[in-house]
Amino acid sequence: MNPEYISYETLTATRESAEWAFWAMIAAWVSAGATIFTLFFAYRALSTWREQEKTKVKLDFRASLKHFKSALLFMPSSLDPVELEAEREQVIAKWLFKDVDFITQQIESGEQNVQRFDDLLAAFENCISAWLATEHLFDGTDMARVWLTIEDDFEKYINGEGSKSPLLQSLNKLTATRFVFESK
Repeated sequence: MNPEYISYETLTATRESAEWAFWAMIAAWVSAGATIFTLFFAYRALSTWREQEKTKVKLDFRASLKHFKSALLFMPSSLDPVELEAEREQVIAKWLFKDVDFITQQIESGEQNVQRFDDLLAAFENCISAWLATEHLFDGTDMARVWLTIEDDFEKYINGEGSKSPLLQSLNKLTATRFVFESK
């Protein structure tokens, strides 16, 4: 073989190799651009999802407040824990007197009070769970202060140390506040 021909073929192979390297570099740049583009939209989607979850948690808290308020409306203005416990004991013993109509009728009245109280406790527990799910979204706001007041007033109410009026006032203040969709 002729050395000039070998040199020419080497030159051609080197040029084709460089051309392939160039197109591989272009493909790498396009791939990097597509990756950055994808990361941008993934970040935007994650930010949108986070805001949706915040809104969902706020809606759950609002719904639990409404349920708690409706359960509280069926309760007497003040509670007597001793009387409520006696009614609970009667409900537990109801099966002993199921054949005596007069006693059964009295127990059924107490049973309604116990059921309402249990519903109230469940509604309040739901509110606490929803409040904890907000994970400090309302820290330092008037809502946080009102919620702490509600917790204190509820504790006083179920212990027979207060009435439901301040509790209802605080609940009305919270439910009247626009905290899910703040803008008009």
